[in-house]
Amino acid sequence: MACLANSSEALLVLDLSSNNFHGIIPKTFTTGIKMFNLSKNKLHGQVPPSLANCTMLQTLVLGNNHIESTFPVLLGALPDLQVLILWSNKFHGVIENSEIIISKASHR
Repeated sequence: MACLANSSEALLVLDLSSNNFHGIIPKTFTTGIKMFNLSKNKLHGQVPPSLANCTMLQTLVLGNNHIESTFPVLLGALPDLQVLILWSNKFHGVIENSEIIISKASHR
């Protein structure tokens, strides 16, 4: 999937759900993507910090995988993020900088 970061075409929606993918989530993305769905796979590891560079991202669906990490607070800084689905994973720890998330939610 590394080629997605080098795409000259605008990739707005990428739905790779229910494909039995396994391994870690790719670390490179096309920055113009608006909807990214990796749910119902067997992905593990962490949510890549590079997702914070996808400033047009509106929907991110990572539910029903094997992700074991702390809550990805960095996603709270995404200006257009409206839907974040993380259910059925193993996120743990304290949600730091929750004022970003709360502030963002109250402005919608």
